[in-house]
Formats: sequence, C-alpha cells, structure tokens
Amino acid sequence: MIKKKRDITTIYVLRHGESQSNVYARENPGKAASQFGPLGSSLTQKGREQAHSIAKRLQNVQFDAIFSSDLARAKETAEIIAAGRNLEVITNGAIRERSFGEHMSGNQKREIEKELEGLDEKEKFAFKYFPNGESGLDVVERFEKFLKQIINEYKNKTILLVTHGYVMRSFLIYEKFAKFDELLGGSIKNWGYFIVKTDGNIYKMIDKYGIYHRKDVDDEE
Repeated sequence: MIKKKRDITTIYVLRHGESQSNVYARENPGKAASQFGPLGSSLTQKGREQAHSIAKRLQNVQFDAIFSSDLARAKETAEIIAAGRNLEVITNGAIRERSFGEHMSGNQKREIEKELEGLDEKEKFAFKYFPNGESGLDVVERFEKFLKQIINEYKNKTILLVTHGYVMRSFLIYEKFAKFDELLGGSIKNWGYFIVKTDGNIYKMIDKYGIYHRKDVDDEE
C-alpha cells in the first residue's frame, strides 16, 4: 500500500502498434522473422493507425516525458503519440523486447514451449528458449531497474513508456497482477497499455486497456 500522496509517479506502459514482423510471423509460422535487422521492423499501416488512435485516446493526458524502447516499432509508435506535445522521445535499450537468444519461427517457438508444461510458476518465469537468451525474470529485472531510475527523476510526474508485449507480461506477472498462464501470447494487444502509480517500491494498478486474460494468439515478434 502506498501511504504517501507525495512523491508518486504515474506511469503509462504501452505496447507498440502492429509491426511488419507481427504480420510476417502470423503469415509465415514456419519461418523466423530474422530479416528485419538489429532494430526490427517498422509499423504497418494498421500499426500507424493504431498509434494515432491511442494518441487521440491519450490526448488529454499531460505527459512530462515519453520514453521508448530503441526498437523501430516502439520508437515509431512513441513519436506518433509525442507529435504536437513538444516532447522528445527518449529511447533506451533497457525497455526493449525480450532477447530469445536466437531467431525462431512461430512453430518452433510453440514446440519449445511444450517444455513449460508441468513447470511451476517460478520455473516458468525462469525459463529460457535458448541458453544465451533472457528469461522473464531477466526481462523484468532490467525493466524495473530502469523504472527506478526514472521514478527518481520524475517524482509527482506522469510519464509514458512505449515497450513490448513480453516486457509488459513479465512485469505484470512479477508484480502479481496476473499469473503466468493468465497472460499468454497475444493477451496484450498492439494498442494495449496499463497504468500504475508508484513510490518506487510498490506499484498500484490504476487502469488497463487492451489487455485480456488467457488469449492464445502469438504475435509477440
């Protein structure tokens, strides 16, 4: 429970709009979306429309700063929301998508995920697709480290973070807003976001939009 009314930061955490790699992964389940380069793919036209729609939905929110993953699809989404606000989009690799370690197709990913069956919540959160990749715990540790840094700089402010589905899922599971199996692939839509208020130690969920439990559509690329 957050006891003090002062020194509270309000954080909107939003997933990027539909990307070219999202579409490629759905249309080519047997192929890895590895051809988009180190910063990933740009938004599709639908993704840009989603970003403009969210920008309109959030137009009355007075953001004091806008941060984005350094991956192209997140940065482009953030720039659309930032337009007309006189705010620079600040990119940071600490809030980029989970690193799996290697590229893999949707079919290969689902085959690997069979290993999750029978694992408990803690073991699922520590699971890695490849030894050189990140677990959900690795993701949330770097994400929350970044959060603590900006919370100290933006006390009593409102900020926007544009990031990715796995990052958001990992945070929500770690902070016990949901269990692992309640937030499957596709649970957080491209236009989804949640809002938390925090003193830097405790996160209180205020609202969510475009986030659904127990969906099974994998569009996380």
